[in-house]
Amino acid sequence: MDLMSMAHDDGHTGAAAHTCPMIMVFHGGHCERILWRSWVAYTVTEFAFSCIAFFAMSFLYELLKFLRVQLTRREARKEAEQLAEEQRRKALGDCNGCSETQLAEIRDKTYWQRIFNMPHIIQTLLNFIQLIISYLLMLVFMNFNYWLCLSVILGLAFGYFFFGYVQKDPKDSDCCP
Repeated sequence: MDLMSMAHDDGHTGAAAHTCPMIMVFHGGHCERILWRSWVAYTVTEFAFSCIAFFAMSFLYELLKFLRVQLTRREARKEAEQLAEEQRRKALGDCNGCSETQLAEIRDKTYWQRIFNMPHIIQTLLNFIQLIISYLLMLVFMNFNYWLCLSVILGLAFGYFFFGYVQKDPKDSDCCP
């Protein structure tokens, strides 16, 4: 049996299963079943709109990474400003009832206070959405269609071009230390 014509039998004998098989090698063409059984691009126009959708989803993925970095930096800046304000009050003798311990009282939060603060909850939700998008993009890439793969890669590249400049420190990377 030829690999290019081999389709996975999913128990459905509809037109989509026969006209748009799931090809498990890199290929071109426009007839694709994408992510779900109901998402079938029969025409070039449908396929082009699918490619545009995955380009946008890839761009959104990079935007989410950018937003998460910005939120982390904003929280770190806020904490640094609070620390500086506290140190300024201590230096001026403005602190009524402050102890002599420099940073321990300011920084100590319980585990539950750290988890259930609003910035951490927002970061968690953004991470959840980012994970869903990343796995969907991986599955789209695993269709092995050149054009779908290219739309994902170009969306990620353009997203990085617009939002990746923020990571000036190599340690800020989501990948490999």
